[in-house]
Amino acid sequence: MTRSTRIREAVRRLRKKYVSVVFAPSGTGANRTFRISLFRCYVIAAALGVFAVGFLVISLQYASRKELAGRLDELKSRTETRERRFDEIARERARLQTLLLGYAEFDDSLRVIHDLKTISADVRGAGVGGPVTNITQMIKFGRDKNVDDLELALRQAQLQDESFKDIIGAQARTQHIFDHTPAIKPCAGPICSGFCWRRNPIFGGLQFHKGVDIAIPAGVPIVSPADGVVTFAGVKGGYGYCVFIKHGYGFETRYGHCNQVLVREGEQIKRGKVIATVGATGWATGPHLHYEVLVSGTHVDPAQYILPDYLID
Repeated sequence: MTRSTRIREAVRRLRKKYVSVVFAPSGTGANRTFRISLFRCYVIAAALGVFAVGFLVISLQYASRKELAGRLDELKSRTETRERRFDEIARERARLQTLLLGYAEFDDSLRVIHDLKTISADVRGAGVGGPVTNITQMIKFGRDKNVDDLELALRQAQLQDESFKDIIGAQARTQHIFDHTPAIKPCAGPICSGFCWRRNPIFGGLQFHKGVDIAIPAGVPIVSPADGVVTFAGVKGGYGYCVFIKHGYGFETRYGHCNQVLVREGEQIKRGKVIATVGATGWATGPHLHYEVLVSGTHVDPAQYILPDYLID
């Protein structure tokens, strides 16, 4: 018997077999019985199975397509965000370049003022000395010209920052030197005797006057013309009561004929501090301040170290 014959025989037997389904309504109603062949039951079951599989496949395809659509929307959103970020980078780069150009001009002027070597255009253009940035990872996108240009601008900004630090350091050194350089008149009053050869008012004869005499009544305060350290405070020969101050950078000042000394040896003082009062002690014919300035141990004209803008009177 062939295979097809056996199949037809099995189908014929299934058609002769029936399944009875009895419906028994509640109450007094008569029962109803339905007969259906076993072959039809198998066909219905197979159809339901095919429908279920088809429904499952369609559901999976729908879910997959929905997920793909969501991913596509997310990718579009990321692309739009990337474009906006690159536009922001471009605007920020242009702003940085404008600021850096202004800073470079200001930087060159400051360097000239503080006697520092200016930065060449080639060095500024390449941002030499600036840090290697990692902006590509920060924005989490691929590289393009805007990113490269912004990294260059950041290196140039870092270079400018280092230059400003150098200038600030130079300015601090300059300020420190100025603070320790005699620059103001120790007391109000006109200079009645200058830094020159003159006749000695006490002993007569020609003698070089190593300072200047400032005519002022006794008791007027005498101030330090710069920061420094008191190296002597007391009585010394023809100076009478006097104060000697070393300011650093080779500068030293001396104040003679004082009436009262108000500082002590070793005391650190600031410009403008009262150190003594005017008097006529020592070799003096009347109240006045004898003021000397020494540079590296050599007497110089104190008038050169009295800035007009800092005159007390």
